[in-house]
Amino acid sequence: MGKFHVVYFGSNDVPVNLIKPILAEIDADMTIRRPTNDAEVVEMGKDADGIIMHGSVPFTREIISQLKRTKVVCRTGVGVDRMDLKAAKDHGLIICNAAGCNSIEVAEQAIGLLIAISRKLMRMNQYVRDGKWRRHTAELHAYRGRVYRIQGRTMGIVGLGHVGKQVAPRAQGMKLNVQTYDPYLDPKIAERMGVTMVSFYELVKTSDFISLHAPLTKQTRKMFSTPQFKAMKNTAYLINCARGGLVDTEALYDSLVAGDLAGAALDVTDPEPLPADHKILTLPNVIVTCHTAANSDESYVDCQTHAAREVANVLSGKGPTTEIKDPWLLEEAQDRGFGGV
Repeated sequence: MGKFHVVYFGSNDVPVNLIKPILAEIDADMTIRRPTNDAEVVEMGKDADGIIMHGSVPFTREIISQLKRTKVVCRTGVGVDRMDLKAAKDHGLIICNAAGCNSIEVAEQAIGLLIAISRKLMRMNQYVRDGKWRRHTAELHAYRGRVYRIQGRTMGIVGLGHVGKQVAPRAQGMKLNVQTYDPYLDPKIAERMGVTMVSFYELVKTSDFISLHAPLTKQTRKMFSTPQFKAMKNTAYLINCARGGLVDTEALYDSLVAGDLAGAALDVTDPEPLPADHKILTLPNVIVTCHTAANSDESYVDCQTHAAREVANVLSGKGPTTEIKDPWLLEEAQDRGFGGV
């Protein structure tokens, strides 16, 4: 038995070869658990000095109050919307995430979705697979619809944090004009990046592409709904690789049908997983990619080892490097229940 006990919550194939050597440095052993309800989270975590969390395991105030031994919890991802951060603070529990470990992947997917939805790549691929391609016919062009040159248009980034800072230079590399809305951003950072800071309304009204990279909070839930969609250009596209709850799905469907915006590319949705018979999937100008933007072989290694290192740092008295302590995030959980990986 080691000096410390760490519990790993997750549904994946746990990379013990990556994690155990890090924990061994502080004489910590690890147990792998896969809870399916709140009671199991408490039972399986009650003897943990630290918890590594992969996937969306809920951490309510009730759960946190019963994990009296636990000093630190670190997610192998970024989002903490299923965690009651206010309760964690009240109980002195340190919550960390893997901020920055998968930012490149999410940024690459956002740019990929921008190209795919605006160039209508998925639609044209399906056209070929359906056996409809007969050279450049009028029928082909009517099926595809109008497309516009990406270069010279304007991208609006909502949230210039870890991911937004990766999206901006990639968009600039495509010769897009980049602007951002981020009420917590130091203006000097945007200035150094050549990104224009604007109001939320200005971004919504003037952007040709809007890419969401904000956390899910009480303030940001459904920040894109009917008023925002009606204010957008009818040639503009919405891209969401952050959290599904940022977007009002019902309002998005209605606005797409009404032609208030040109299309949407969603890595995340509300609800999630999105039912196969959901009406938004009947629309030809929507792409959905299963909450996979953060995934790559490299980000998996980085996120898993970072989480293990954070737990080891806290338990050994060194302190965390990616503790969640921003005032605007220290609130009650925004989502309930068990989500996906």
